[in-house]
Amino acid sequence: MLNERTERPGETAEPSLPRIAAVVVVFVTANAAVFLAARHVAGASWTGVGLAVSVGGGLLAALLIGSPGEWCVHRYIMHRRLRPRPLTLAYDLHHRAHHWIHYPPNEYLHEDRVQRVPVSPELDRVCTTWIGRASTVGLHVAFYTFFAVVLAVGPAWLITRNPLFTAVVTVGVIVEIYLFVRVHDAVHHPGLSRLERFRWFGFLDRHHYIHHIDTNANTNFLLPLCDLMMGVLRRELTEQELAVWPSYEQARRHVVRPVFDDHGLRIRPPAASLTANK
Repeated sequence: MLNERTERPGETAEPSLPRIAAVVVVFVTANAAVFLAARHVAGASWTGVGLAVSVGGGLLAALLIGSPGEWCVHRYIMHRRLRPRPLTLAYDLHHRAHHWIHYPPNEYLHEDRVQRVPVSPELDRVCTTWIGRASTVGLHVAFYTFFAVVLAVGPAWLITRNPLFTAVVTVGVIVEIYLFVRVHDAVHHPGLSRLERFRWFGFLDRHHYIHHIDTNANTNFLLPLCDLMMGVLRRELTEQELAVWPSYEQARRHVVRPVFDDHGLRIRPPAASLTANK
């Protein structure tokens, strides 16, 4: 049975409206200062000061837009059922298919190559051809790119008219989208990426595992700044959660190898709960 989102004991509470408003004011004010500085040097962006403001400001803007942008899209589109249909599908593919069908907390890690769930209502299937996998990745990237253009690249150009600043913002969000996809794949498929060698990978891995148990917490994947400011950053699981789900260390030791039929339908092995081995 597909799991709908329900409130669970111990689940992180929603940020209060005053807190959300305060965080929005902070990010808008910070970005406004960066955008105004970039606009001011738009006609001299290749001078020393212009380069510093355009390049440094562009990187800062990518961060200051990327963290709250990722937080809002992930939290309010990918974990909330909305209308119209494309937004409902985003919820189904992420919250229902990714979190509770293919990568529930007791099957957090998978062996072998990354399997892609097709962009369709068939949530319990995976792509069976390279064309299907490529098109699915392309649609996901297009989804992220849409929000990147609306929230970052478009405003960068329309407000500042600074080509260098806009180019740096564009490169910044492209890198963020690339890392979002690559690091997320590496988190769920150990041994397939060199990214696991970096110290920050372990932090993001634990951070994301907690999110798979409490989807109201750790909404940011790459840039937890907004999690911290919104008060939804978590570092540990509760005893109540550990009574139901594996600890992070147990989840890292338990790697499953899903088997699929010719149509991409998963043939589930006998259920084995790690909590029985505690």
